[in-house]
Amino acid sequence: MMEINGLAYALWTAGAVLLGLALFALAGRKLGRGARAWTAALALPLGLLGARAFYVLARLEFFVEIGGWNWLWPEDMFSDWGVATGFALWGAVGGCALAACLAGRITGQRTADILDALAPAGALAIGLYRFGEFWIGEGVGPYVETEALCFFPLAIVNEWEEWKLAVFVMEGLAALVILGVLLLRGTRGRPGDRARLFLILFCATQIVLESLRRDSFLRWMFVRVSQLTAALVLAGLMAAAIVRWRRHPEREPLTGRRVGLCCGLFLLGVGATIALEFAMDKSATLPLWLAYVLEACCCVLLGVTAGRIVLPGGRKREGEKTR
Repeated sequence: MMEINGLAYALWTAGAVLLGLALFALAGRKLGRGARAWTAALALPLGLLGARAFYVLARLEFFVEIGGWNWLWPEDMFSDWGVATGFALWGAVGGCALAACLAGRITGQRTADILDALAPAGALAIGLYRFGEFWIGEGVGPYVETEALCFFPLAIVNEWEEWKLAVFVMEGLAALVILGVLLLRGTRGRPGDRARLFLILFCATQIVLESLRRDSFLRWMFVRVSQLTAALVLAGLMAAAIVRWRRHPEREPLTGRRVGLCCGLFLLGVGATIALEFAMDKSATLPLWLAYVLEACCCVLLGVTAGRIVLPGGRKREGEKTR
């Protein structure tokens, strides 16, 4: 049964990737055939390699203990779905971004335009991939004790007839909502803004949804790796935008007041999120559902403050005529 589920998961994941590439081909029509071909050809191996590398680095201490030189690409990579075959989604995102950069260098195409075309494709692939976790029992959350809520797709039953929250469904739906937002936005704004919007929305949703997981998620001591990565990506996007503004203040519609206020609110949101994570583990007085509602509000705050700096508006895409 495990082998059948593993095969179904592999086929589902392959289908998600192929559909994502198909959407990239449509979204990147203006890129030219060469840029699309190079990006697709590089994204597959680099995405896989990045996903594996991120997983190994996140569990480096374990891999050092078991020894050997084939941590990154073991001989039994596809023989089962245990530790040796672990992958991390953030590594795949990074690998695909690297593929876009290399494809841009090779073809002379602007990397930002390639990333903009990849963003909706990535959202689609991630959404479908998350649904595929159904086959391997991942992406589950706390026990659902209210009988009226024990139904799929809100919850999923395991082999011991226990109902758990179907977090993988929530994450899949969140990614598809992000896809809808990206498609509605189109290519408005500066080159790279659609890719930045994807990262902001993905990071904000990932922080709260990752907190719901009760599966084999990656962690460093008590810190969830995916949550930490999402927060760092948001902070990195903000830092890059501030650096651009300081270098060319006439090109960025930012003010010192907005930057200071948004950075302060962002740090407040991070601090509140950390406090809520501790409260979920230690507090006996704060209801769990309330803690998650408050954390969701904090994630909205993080996304909005990051967006106010990273996507401030007021600029048209290069080459677009002013009407």
